[in-house]
Amino acid sequence: MTSEQATACLNLALERNRQLFNEAHNLTHAALDLLDQPHMDIEKFTLYQKKRRQADLKYLEAIEHLRLIMAEYPGHLFSAENSIHEPQFRLRDDDEI
Repeated sequence: MTSEQATACLNLALERNRQLFNEAHNLTHAALDLLDQPHMDIEKFTLYQKKRRQADLKYLEAIEHLRLIMAEYPGHLFSAENSIHEPQFRLRDDDEI
C-alpha cells in the first residue's frame, strides 16, 4: 500500500470513528431528553435505561474502533489527522485566550 493509499484509508477510518462517536452522543442526548419529560413513569425510565445502554455500547464500539485505528496506523495517525481536519473554530488575532 502506498503512503497516499494508507492516508486515504486512515482518513476514511477516522471519519467513521467520528460518526460512531456522534451516534453515541446522539443516543446519550435522546436518553437525557426522556428524563426531561414530565410525568416520569416506569416505562419512560426503562426506555431511558435502554437508550443509555445503547449509548454506552456505541461509545465502547467507537473507542475500540479508535484503538484498532491507532494499532493499524501508529505512525500516520497524528500527521494525517492534523492535515485533514480543520479546527471547528479559529481564534481571531483580537480574541483573548
